[in-house]
Amino acid sequence: MIAAMHKRTKISCKKLIQEAINNCPVPTIQNYIRRNYMRNTQQWALWACQHFPLLLQVTSTNPLESYHSELKRKTSSLHGLIGAIHNIVAIDCKKQSDSKSATFDFHVKKVSAYEACAIMDRLEKGKGAPGLTSLDCHCLFHNRYLLPCKHIFHEHMYGDVKLLTTDVWRMFQKIFEESGFEVYEHRELVIEFVQTEQQKKAKSRKLTVFELTERVCDRYWSVEEGY
Repeated sequence: MIAAMHKRTKISCKKLIQEAINNCPVPTIQNYIRRNYMRNTQQWALWACQHFPLLLQVTSTNPLESYHSELKRKTSSLHGLIGAIHNIVAIDCKKQSDSKSATFDFHVKKVSAYEACAIMDRLEKGKGAPGLTSLDCHCLFHNRYLLPCKHIFHEHMYGDVKLLTTDVWRMFQKIFEESGFEVYEHRELVIEFVQTEQQKKAKSRKLTVFELTERVCDRYWSVEEGY
């Protein structure tokens, strides 16, 4: 079920849920999974978050739970109304400070620099250029941050297509100058690239291959775990 939560396509998610039901020896648990998880995958699985990069970056509610935990720990009926208010204000100030620190870290974060360095790992493993014809990569990093990933860098540096032109870098810069962190709240804010018919067909083939590859991996691990 945890693996199903992290699947990036709806069909693969439901396939794993069905396998969990089939392999579960307890009928009551089978019914529980059917009733609470099978028909509402869009509410808890990551495949439904692909359009919302922020949800791909923040996959837990730990900060919110931490805030509630501090409220419970530091406030008490013994403090009185004024004392409780002072404690709540102090906790809010601390969380505001943490928020400003996270905002600063976001502005100075150099995630694409790490992706560029990751090309060396790909080369050491003998991987060739991914054959991208546009900046539309479907890897998790690109979906999370909407920035050039290691596959785009690899294609640009060692492939046939020079994807990262000066105009492209200006386009990325302009996106964040105009929207800042809010660009991650709605995928629609990202500028769509005009694709030729050939590029559209190539994209469709890659999506098909991606789906088939995921199915093969699922089958392989199910056989592996059987041994």
